[in-house]
Amino acid sequence: MKDENRNNDSLRNDSLNDDSLKDKSLINESLIGGTSLWSSGWSRFRRNRAGMAGAVIVLCLYMIALLAPVISPCDPVQHGDLPAMRHNPPSVAHPLGTDKFGRDVMSRVFYGSRISLTVSLLAVVIAVVIGALVGAVAGYSGGIVDAVIMRTVDALMAIPRIFLLLTCIALFSRSILLIIVLLGATSWMGTARLVRGQILSLRNKDFIIAAESLGAGSRRIIFRHLLPNTMTVMIISATLRIGGIILIEAALSFLGLGVPPPTASWGQMVFEGRDVLLGAWWISTFPGIAIIATVIGYNLLGEGLKESFDPVQFS
Repeated sequence: MKDENRNNDSLRNDSLNDDSLKDKSLINESLIGGTSLWSSGWSRFRRNRAGMAGAVIVLCLYMIALLAPVISPCDPVQHGDLPAMRHNPPSVAHPLGTDKFGRDVMSRVFYGSRISLTVSLLAVVIAVVIGALVGAVAGYSGGIVDAVIMRTVDALMAIPRIFLLLTCIALFSRSILLIIVLLGATSWMGTARLVRGQILSLRNKDFIIAAESLGAGSRRIIFRHLLPNTMTVMIISATLRIGGIILIEAALSFLGLGVPPPTASWGQMVFEGRDVLLGAWWISTFPGIAIIATVIGYNLLGEGLKESFDPVQFS
């Protein structure tokens, strides 16, 4: 009898050890899988020529914005000798020509990149934060809360953004901060819909059910378990939306409702050169090329990230 009991105990211990080894192997596999997911994503992104081209373009633009005080040949707001320096074509002294006030166009393009890129980046950050929070709450709560939030989002998306922006700018004094806040506050709805869809696919996963069974609150589940797993969606959404926000900021500046002068902005420079487009084409052309390059760069980067890190590929 004692020998049988010992045998049973040894078998039970062996089974427990096997189970623990299986659990450890599963944990190791999940950790390795989590690491390989990001590693394989970056590997695919490095092989994506369009995405890498977009990343190089965006990096070059931010380097120009960062080094604008060093590489700019002139002060962007300093007037030249009038009328001698008015509308001078591109030359050795002024590679991109001068505007109607004799200001160097190259310097203004370089400094304008700081305004346009900063405004668009901060606006996208605001939009992604608001959209992620709203989408996470709607997706996790479900029921009537989800229905009310998403119908509100649909109603806001139906309002023409440019009309809303023009109304708000007309009611308040123009400033860079106001433009950033308005652009961010009117651009979060698409991100909210994307994050909500991702949360709905994660809400019934085993790790969420386990967290709920252990007594984790809704706030902890959303911020510690759900939102980190939607980071890929948020990054892709941000990169794809920056180009559109840059175009909107340029449109506001073109209408005279953007960044107040004499601060250099690409859209404002295009606006200033509209009356002399045939005689002094360089005033509007070069900032227009900068806008096009920025939008193309961000779109290529966003598409490359989407193709490399699309969560659908790993579901």
